[in-house]
Amino acid sequence: MVKLSGIIANAIIDEYGADELVKRLADPYWLQALSNTLGYDWHSSGATTVTMGALKSALNCNSDIYIAGGKGKEGTRTPEQIIAGVDYLSIGGKAEEFVRYSRLIAKIDSALVYDDISIYHHTFVMSKNGEWAIVQQAMQDSTSMAVRFQVLGSRVDEKDAANETNSGVNGVKELTMDLTYSRNSDIRASSVTALREDIQEVLRVFEKLYVLPARHKILPADLSSRAKRALEYANEMQPESYEQLLGVKGVGRRTLRSLAIISSLIYDKDIYKRDPTMYAYNLGGKDRIPYEINLRVYDDVVRSLGSIVEGTKINPLEKEKALRRLHQGFSRSYSDG
Repeated sequence: MVKLSGIIANAIIDEYGADELVKRLADPYWLQALSNTLGYDWHSSGATTVTMGALKSALNCNSDIYIAGGKGKEGTRTPEQIIAGVDYLSIGGKAEEFVRYSRLIAKIDSALVYDDISIYHHTFVMSKNGEWAIVQQAMQDSTSMAVRFQVLGSRVDEKDAANETNSGVNGVKELTMDLTYSRNSDIRASSVTALREDIQEVLRVFEKLYVLPARHKILPADLSSRAKRALEYANEMQPESYEQLLGVKGVGRRTLRSLAIISSLIYDKDIYKRDPTMYAYNLGGKDRIPYEINLRVYDDVVRSLGSIVEGTKINPLEKEKALRRLHQGFSRSYSDG
């Protein structure tokens, strides 16, 4: 798997450049197609972790791409590995920025999209030109199902990284209070305003959350003294942006989602829900407008990847098996969807 993943990746780098490989790894269709080609089923949680691990083994210190992080403890080493990657690729001045985005995106996806997930895999991919992508995977506690998040650096909103952060989400299909949704931009802004202007009013409303309808999914356990202290501490820090709020120590998923509801009540703002898996982005465009996913688009990805595999100099039998896995995975995705 390591050898084949390296051959395919280097073929893309040689033909289209390192930035193109980074871009494709941020594409939910393309990464899934690559995983199928390497031998992983459409629904396998190992498709993400093992595929990214294979690419890391194949490419680091052997190409114009460097991958930091991984599963479990390896993911906690992402910052130091980013620094090593920046040094290897000679892209000075990027280490601090990359580490900041690595931590920020991990916080966004763990706290703002779903109600109950735990991230266990985080990889940061960078090119010699400074393009980057993040591929991370979480487990939803209530269903034990894997959720994959993918982000492309060049399409992250520099003024509001929490706005439509992901280029694709693959996993649990459900309506959720997705705070990265562009229609919730007022809620994000109101959360910052509420903390900065009237913390006592925030705390008063906070106490009343016990009696909110069940649809808000805010449980009494969320309303702990620890969460209250986190809000008070955030008020002391006086964050000037939502990104700064995300960086306040102790402010996690429960606090942020409670604060969103508090802000909606104080400022009479609606909170919008959506199914995050139903939308992706045109990674070649600049409009940042999500389009509803249509699995027929996957056909183009399969043809493109199939052409790359056809052109590689690998054993004919191995090539035939890889192409068969790619197309079989594609067929299963249609029958499942």
